[in-house]
Amino acid sequence: MGEDDKKEFVERVRRHFQEITPQLNREMAMIAELSWEEETSFLLIEYDASQFSEEFFVAMWEMDADGEPVDREGHWFLKGRTVVVPSEIYDDEKYEVIEPGETASELLEQWFAQAWRAHGPKAPPAYIGQHDDYFKTDLATSGQVNWDSILARAKAGLAS
Repeated sequence: MGEDDKKEFVERVRRHFQEITPQLNREMAMIAELSWEEETSFLLIEYDASQFSEEFFVAMWEMDADGEPVDREGHWFLKGRTVVVPSEIYDDEKYEVIEPGETASELLEQWFAQAWRAHGPKAPPAYIGQHDDYFKTDLATSGQVNWDSILARAKAGLAS
């Protein structure tokens, strides 16, 4: 039962992502044209899975080599326009056994990385992950990287 529920959940989330991809693509195209503060070493994109059924709580921050925000404004993706996973999917009790937050997080990171690479922004290295998690996904490679490694790369002036 759990495996079938997981397949169904994944398919429903992917269909939702397909519906909102045009909106995300418009924002990615805008980001591809941005210029970055001189002290920006990398971009940190974070989300809060506890907010998935309430809003699209995904923000991008310019970070310096010490892992501190360059500014406090950030960029909030699709703010006020959609949710990461609609509540009728995310809050459905039959999906509780598959840990919808964890599954949806993996899907969000894959989808986001694919959109990021499709737009090829001329940006510093970029990483996405759950807010305050030690591990992030490198958007250039979709590989997992830890916070210490991100900071070491930033201090060394390395790309992803």
